[in-house]
Amino acid sequence: MNHGLTQESLFPRRAEFFRYSLLLTDGRLRKGVLIRLEDADGAVGWGDAAPLDGWSRESFADVEQSLQNETPWHERPSSVQCAWEAACVSLAEFSETAEPIGALPLNALLVGTFADVLRASQRALERGCHCLKIKTSALVLEELPELLREISRFAANGCRFRLDPNRAWNFDSTLRVAESLRGLPVDYLEEPLCDSSRLPELIKYCPVGIALDETLREVVPQQLAEYEGAVALVLKPTLLGGFRTSAEFARVGLDLGMTPVISACYESGVGIRALGRFALSLPKTAPAGLDTYSRLAEDVLCERLDLGAFIFHGEQPLPDVDFSKLHPL
Repeated sequence: MNHGLTQESLFPRRAEFFRYSLLLTDGRLRKGVLIRLEDADGAVGWGDAAPLDGWSRESFADVEQSLQNETPWHERPSSVQCAWEAACVSLAEFSETAEPIGALPLNALLVGTFADVLRASQRALERGCHCLKIKTSALVLEELPELLREISRFAANGCRFRLDPNRAWNFDSTLRVAESLRGLPVDYLEEPLCDSSRLPELIKYCPVGIALDETLREVVPQQLAEYEGAVALVLKPTLLGGFRTSAEFARVGLDLGMTPVISACYESGVGIRALGRFALSLPKTAPAGLDTYSRLAEDVLCERLDLGAFIFHGEQPLPDVDFSKLHPL
């Protein structure tokens, strides 16, 4: 998949922009803008600009404003750059040089108390999931080892764990938790430290692998060597400025032994499909974090993406977009 496409490489084309607002399963609304590109032969490509409140530098209003002016594309907000590149790549799927696509395993996203996570993990494992990402904010840290052991007991075919404290732990607590997890199938702790300046030190001494996430929005790829020893990079193209930037992080990270993990930010089905196909275009990746899609109670697609058994099938075509869910910008 050619993620080195330039904005000029597929002209002539027409660009249209559509607002959407989707209901989440918790009752909140997820807003974004779809970019629709059409070339001279009538081929169509779609991209999703969906800034995430509390995480994106830009607001939804910034996205709308950027699409109504003549700012160069590379200077527009991160989610807009991501959507434009996705639309270009989507348009390129119609060319005879489109690359073959395979299947991508996904992790389940689990949030809540000990009992909540236990129930949700059992449902995910029954559906065929083999990798569980657990948000730890509502958990008692001392109970983490028992929770993972309990889940492992009913994981007949085994499973791996990813733990995400969202920068909530101090250095000593992180080491203490990591020691308690020795021998358990934990792939990594994702950005555990509230004091991120001590992350290189933690990577050196922690008995459990460390993954970078928020840090990637504070550095450029060439600075990854400062975090050598980290085992994974959680790449969120919507927040990082698109697929080309994410691909550069992946390239540099792989040279340092860091596995790219492509992760979503509650994008619509248009954005989720683009993320899955991007993950499959990389030379190496791990189960992707696309399970935010399950938190959308509705979608902009007429038919929802099939992520059954926690597998993304890259060859599945993009379902028709439901224009009744869209409002021209």
